[in-house]
Amino acid sequence: MKKKTLLSIVAAGMVAVTLLAGCGKKGPKDGTYKAEAKDFDDKGWKPFVEVTYKDGKISDAKFDYSNKADGHLKSGDQAYITAMSAKSPTSPDKYTKELASALVDKQDIAKVDSVTGATHSSDNFKALVKAAVDNATNGKTDTATVEIK
Repeated sequence: MKKKTLLSIVAAGMVAVTLLAGCGKKGPKDGTYKAEAKDFDDKGWKPFVEVTYKDGKISDAKFDYSNKADGHLKSGDQAYITAMSAKSPTSPDKYTKELASALVDKQDIAKVDSVTGATHSSDNFKALVKAAVDNATNGKTDTATVEIK
């Protein structure tokens, strides 16, 4: 009788250890994960990110805004770049690349600093990256939609 009880306890312990081992934090799965704002802003722009994982690390990132009227990108909109450059130390052709590069370098959105002159866009970037990274961690391949304020 004691032998059966001991075997039952050992078996139950092995099952518990196996289950607990599977409950740890999941790592990101390799692939490209996307997130975008739910809506276009009042000027007709919608921010989006693409975060690519390779070997469990962020290997590439892209950040930009698409235009509601024709889909062109803010980082290539010369009129927007010229107007912003006149008022700010940065512009979309610069801060989009700077933020994406910082994410690849630091591997953690919490360690990415906002870009001076593009605080609102930096906040958008961080919110979108968080959603994309959540999808990577959970193996979700659909584009995450984020409510941007």
